[in-house]
Amino acid sequence: MSETGGTTITVMSYDSSAVVREEVAEMGQALDRIGLRKVTWIIVRGKLGEGDLDALRERLDLHPVVIEEIEERFITRPKLVDFEEHILITWKLLRLVDRDLEEDKAVNLLGGGYLITMVPAGYRFPRTLEALGSEHNEVRRMGADYLLYDIIDTVIDDYFAISEDLGDLIEEAQDRVLEDTGTGSLQEIQSIRRVLIRVRKAIWPLREAINILVKGQSDLVDDYTAPYYRDAYEHTIELMDTVDTHRDMLSEMLDIYQSNVSNQLNKIVKVLTVISVVFAPLTFIVGLFGMNFAYMPGLRSPIGYPGVVGAMVVIAVLMILLFRRRGWL
Repeated sequence: MSETGGTTITVMSYDSSAVVREEVAEMGQALDRIGLRKVTWIIVRGKLGEGDLDALRERLDLHPVVIEEIEERFITRPKLVDFEEHILITWKLLRLVDRDLEEDKAVNLLGGGYLITMVPAGYRFPRTLEALGSEHNEVRRMGADYLLYDIIDTVIDDYFAISEDLGDLIEEAQDRVLEDTGTGSLQEIQSIRRVLIRVRKAIWPLREAINILVKGQSDLVDDYTAPYYRDAYEHTIELMDTVDTHRDMLSEMLDIYQSNVSNQLNKIVKVLTVISVVFAPLTFIVGLFGMNFAYMPGLRSPIGYPGVVGAMVVIAVLMILLFRRRGWL
């Protein structure tokens, strides 16, 4: 039995005539199905136990690097390693949840007539499983290398969906940045930017891995299948261009945000400057008549105080009207 609770092992054996699906308890049982039909797809959902790892190591003569990659708990950089008899390829499974990116790891072993896919518990392959259910679908007629391409193509489509969702978030953030110069807009921009960086880190190494398959350096990839990988490679380039465009948009939004903050600050400084200029002559008048001299014109006049206050009001009003006429207010 699998030594890790919650782990399931599904075997899909198929050719153009039929598909046989089985749920097995041990990896050894799954490996026994290899060769019974044209292609055997072993799907592992969850973490394999030591017994299953030993079965993989012994039956497929796996390199210790492969076992380490399977056992690795942390999400590593996507990679492809060709061991001649089998190919190890890994990538990141991404999911956008509440403007945050959740990451999981997928490990795949491509061999002659088989593909072993290890994903988190609960992960599904709806498009590929639907394709296998149709006897007219190309997946049924092709080998394990095409099956791997179909899964990679689905992952790339998921990346495109995330990119579109991020594009919608960027458009919403653009509207808020134009209206709001508070720190909330800045935090939103930085949050989306961090997600974009993580998406880019998932796409870039996967693109390089696919490029190795495109070059046809492995006997496990048929010449007929290589153009499909080239198409997937071109999709990753398109995806990278989209992500870079989103990143440029965020950079422009940061510039707009900083400009808005500077303009807001300039408006505040302008208002304070106008107030200071208006009060400058008034302060001079108050200071002049506040000097302690015994003899000063109008000091003992009954209309002295109202006259000075009236003059101060007239001066202030005239200065404000002048500033408005010049567009400073």
